[in-house]
Amino acid sequence: MKLLLIICSGGRIDEVRKIIDEHEVHTFTELDGLRGSGDTGRRLGTRAYPGAVSMLFTAVSKDKAVELVSALRQFADECSEGEGLRVFEMDVTDAI
Repeated sequence: MKLLLIICSGGRIDEVRKIIDEHEVHTFTELDGLRGSGDTGRRLGTRAYPGAVSMLFTAVSKDKAVELVSALRQFADECSEGEGLRVFEMDVTDAI
């Protein structure tokens, strides 16, 4: 099993959610309005650093992870440089 941690520009979360739905992933947790700093700059919700990011995470089978990461990579290639989309894939060794 894999845990996918998806971080995107707050304005892109609907599109990310649509990709997840299209790949029949129905279990996820979403956090909106997050602040941080990364390759695309700071998103601190201030006048100097406007905006926020959203984070979505889901645990899926290895096969589904390959499929979903591929679709998200294609979406990331279509985003402008400043929008940013990051996907982190981690092994799940145990779940309760």
